[in-house]
Amino acid sequence: MKLLFAISLACALAAAAGAQAQSGPSFDCAKASNAIERTICKTPELAKVDREMASLYAALLGRLNGAAKENLEKNQLSWIVSRNRSCGASEPDAASYCLKKRYEERIADLKASGSGPYPFVEAQTIEKKGTLGKVSYSIDILYPRFVGTTADFRAINRSYAETAAKAAGEATPTTDAGLDRKQEWSGMGSYTLYRPGPDAVTVASNFWSYTGGAHGYGAVTCRLVDLRTGKALTPEHLFADEHWLRELVNLTAADLKKQFVENPGFDDALKPASLTKLLRENGHYCWQAGKLELYFNAYEVGPYAAGPYTVEIPYARLRRHLRADAPLAF
Repeated sequence: MKLLFAISLACALAAAAGAQAQSGPSFDCAKASNAIERTICKTPELAKVDREMASLYAALLGRLNGAAKENLEKNQLSWIVSRNRSCGASEPDAASYCLKKRYEERIADLKASGSGPYPFVEAQTIEKKGTLGKVSYSIDILYPRFVGTTADFRAINRSYAETAAKAAGEATPTTDAGLDRKQEWSGMGSYTLYRPGPDAVTVASNFWSYTGGAHGYGAVTCRLVDLRTGKALTPEHLFADEHWLRELVNLTAADLKKQFVENPGFDDALKPASLTKLLRENGHYCWQAGKLELYFNAYEVGPYAAGPYTVEIPYARLRRHLRADAPLAF
């Protein structure tokens, strides 16, 4: 009886320890070495996404070898360093929000990287801080660089680097920026990968800046990259007939009209001519697994207070318009 009780007690203690481990992050909180790790340990939501991220990373790492495995290990280390640097200087609430966004992006990246041939995308960083007059500023921008050998990615990489440099420049004060008033400027950028098909990657670039005024401004721009050619694809590359734009305008107008009931936008934005003009801009098209997400930034179809609007359209609704050789899994 005593032996049975001892075994039962040991099992109960082991189960409790296992449950506690499952409620914590992927690392040992007793060995947390910095403020970021301590924040993750005391925030159940962050601990959960840390476990999810670690599980995805381990699963993907176990499937790779050679250069792909080395690249993933390098990227993971870079991501941890970037996470700690970007979120570590924030106030507690801001740090938690920063970490939540970083984990969301990393989880999406790992899922995308594992949904087909490894894409070999590395994060590049523009980081600087300074003071000019009474204006202090902080720049922390991540942007992608394709380093695979399946195609020539030099043009697309140059485009991403130039866009990031422009964003950093716009968030850096100059001598005509009202330097006699105390201000804190900031410019932040990150990106998320999506995998609409094994031969393509969508990069959703997210830039946010504050350069004085009532509030900051953020924008998301998406681009579909063909891993076979290294080229950015526009909607015209993916649709087979001339009727696709009219179909998208109708679907988008109907969806936004429903959203405007709870989150009012600009009525004029629903007019066919207005939506047609917007949908001719390639950056709205965020091609993802099984669906097209159309992303509209603040002011494009609604006021700043309304925030961005998104419209999701399953590929099944667009199948008759899509090219058979489009790099989408539909």
